[in-house]
Amino acid sequence: MLFEKWLAEVDRVFLERFGIDHIMGGFSDTEMKRDYEDGEGPVDWVERIGEKYDLEECGSIGSKGFGW
Repeated sequence: MLFEKWLAEVDRVFLERFGIDHIMGGFSDTEMKRDYEDGEGPVDWVERIGEKYDLEECGSIGSKGFGW
């Protein structure tokens, strides 16, 4: 998978689960490229970041805020 597609999938899952994308989360393209090159899948990345920062998932009705 190309980096651009990987990043788009990360943002899609991140927005769906936490109401933010990598830019709103403060992650640089350099950081994202490193994780991509390390072979971390988009869903795994979102899961790891959600746990690391104890993010609150959006409800089925929508975001409770920005996840932080």
